[in-house]
Amino acid sequence: MFILFGSPRSGTTLYKESLNLHSGIFIPNQTTFISPVAHVIGCISDWPLARRLIAEIITSTDDYAEVLEPYISKIEVGEVLETAAPTLAGVLNAIYGRIARNAGKVISGDKTPDDLLSIRKLEQVSLLDSDIKFVHIVRDVRGVLSSLDQVSWAPAGIEEYFPRLWNYTNLHLHKTMVGRPNYLLVRYEDLVLDPRNSLAKTSEFLGLEFEEAMLDNSKRAPMLRNDQSHTNLAKPFLQERTTSWQTELAPRLREHCEATAAEALSAFGYL
Repeated sequence: MFILFGSPRSGTTLYKESLNLHSGIFIPNQTTFISPVAHVIGCISDWPLARRLIAEIITSTDDYAEVLEPYISKIEVGEVLETAAPTLAGVLNAIYGRIARNAGKVISGDKTPDDLLSIRKLEQVSLLDSDIKFVHIVRDVRGVLSSLDQVSWAPAGIEEYFPRLWNYTNLHLHKTMVGRPNYLLVRYEDLVLDPRNSLAKTSEFLGLEFEEAMLDNSKRAPMLRNDQSHTNLAKPFLQERTTSWQTELAPRLREHCEATAAEALSAFGYL
C-alpha cells in the first residue's frame, strides 16, 4: 500500500482523484483512523488487546460506513488483522491489501491531510522505517493560505499559525525520507503545470504503467463535484492557481509566510 501525504489545500484531493483514474489504483475518500491506531500501537504492548481495539477504532469511525465498508466489511477487518504484523505498517498493509483485492485493483492507498500533523507519532511507531511507499505533495504555503481563505471550514486565525505547521510537518517528513527508494516528492505546481510527467513518475513509483485516462478531467471525482471545498476538481488542471496567490494574498501574510516558513520554502524551491 501507499500513503499520500500533504498539508490541507495542497492538491491532495486533485492528486488522489487523478491517481484513481488509473485502472490499477484505488484510494478511498479521507479516513480518520491512522493517527488513532498509531497512538494505540504506541501505548499498548499487548498485541491481542491492541488488535481488538484497532478493529473497533477502524469500524467505529464516523466515516467507516461511507468510506471503507463498501470495500472491506467489519468481519474482514477482523480477519486481516488476525494475520497482520503487530505494527502500524502491518495493520495498513493488511487493511489496504484487502481493499485493493476487493476493489479489483493492483494497489490501494490512503489520503488524509490530517495525518501529516501526526508525523512525529507515525515516526515513533516506525511507520517511516517500513516498506510502505510514501507519496508527498507539497504546495507553496503562500498558495495554501490563499486557497484556505476561499473555504468556509478554515478556522479563524489559521493564517497566523499555519505557516509554522506547514514548515515543520513537511520538512520533518521530507528530511526523514529523502533519498529513500519508497519516498516520492511531488510539488503541486509541477503536478498542475505538467500533469503527464508528474503522474507518469507516480505511476512508475507505484510499480505501474502510466495511463492516459489519468489526465481526463471529465471523469475526475464524480462524487465530490458538489462539495464546496472541491469545486475545481472536474475542471482541467488550473495552471493559474500556481501563481494566483501573488495577487490574492495580502502583503502582510506573504511576509509572514516568508518569515516563519523560510526553511521549508527554501528546501522545496520556493525561495
